[in-house]
Amino acid sequence: MPPSTIADTQALDALITSTLALLSQFTSSLAATSAASTSAAIKDPPNPLSILSDASRLLRAHATKISLLAINKPFTPRAITTIIREVAGTCLPAMMSAVQICGQQKTIWPEFVGKEAQLRVRRVFREMESLLQEVSNISHGTGAGLGGKRDSLSCTGVVWEACDALAELQKLGIAGLAVQKAEQWRDTIKDAIQELKEWMKGEALDSEGQKDALLDSDDEGVDGDANSFDDIFNAANSMPTDRPELKALVEETIEKLKRVGLLYNALLKRRLKAYPAGVEKGNAKQIDEIMVDLRAIPHIIDELASTFYDLDEDQARVVLDKCVVRAKGVASIASQSYDGHDDEFTAWNRKWQDATG
Repeated sequence: MPPSTIADTQALDALITSTLALLSQFTSSLAATSAASTSAAIKDPPNPLSILSDASRLLRAHATKISLLAINKPFTPRAITTIIREVAGTCLPAMMSAVQICGQQKTIWPEFVGKEAQLRVRRVFREMESLLQEVSNISHGTGAGLGGKRDSLSCTGVVWEACDALAELQKLGIAGLAVQKAEQWRDTIKDAIQELKEWMKGEALDSEGQKDALLDSDDEGVDGDANSFDDIFNAANSMPTDRPELKALVEETIEKLKRVGLLYNALLKRRLKAYPAGVEKGNAKQIDEIMVDLRAIPHIIDELASTFYDLDEDQARVVLDKCVVRAKGVASIASQSYDGHDDEFTAWNRKWQDATG
């Protein structure tokens, strides 16, 4: 290998090492705390979602070039070095700055937007680490797959996906991201309602031909324990038929969860989709509080389902009450519009509160 090529390869190795260290530092910073708390404030900051979109698109293009240069012959370390240096000096710091701006302008950018930006930026950083590691392997002749092509292209494809997800934030905006999240949580509630219905109407394992041969009624001492074994093995699959109070509670729960689902639909239409497009016209604190509760309710419902499967009627009532209280709370938070006025949702909320009980 000519001396110039050796020097170029060494320079590439050194740059990959330093860039990996930078990515590790950035990733740790994002995982530990918000960038705004550890960095100086940015004066007159631009729109952080626009920064993320531009930086991710540029990084996507650079990743493509890096991958193509890495798998094509002859291997050109100097060309790859130039591109990686551009990535380390522009795209990566720009993404960190965007996250910092989200944390710095909390009256404009809701916390849930900043957290989502952090998550998506971290994913980009992780996938870039994998790509750079593979480039290093190819540089040393140890790339995986046929000539390193398969793994390099695979890594690049994952970087593309991560960059596209990051760029999506600008398309979504505050309202779009809120809607995306809330629809996912609402669908989780729908699934929980359906599962409870199936559990309430489900058949016992015995009737499905799944009777345990070890518990044959001819065996001595089995008859007296049959019911307890049924309770143990069937509870997670179907509701016991001899628990009318439990059945009534499940039916009540299903009806109340349906009303909670209606609340999600109303909030999606009247509050989340209606969030002002001009970021300075919105109410970051209010929508943050709404999103916190909307995210929490499906977790409470999951806890509620577990109490039913455990046949714990008393605890189920407690958790159901907690769920309803949380739902009423978020409805009250969202009762007025973002500028503090009554509107159609305000009137709807009063009726919903009364009907929910």
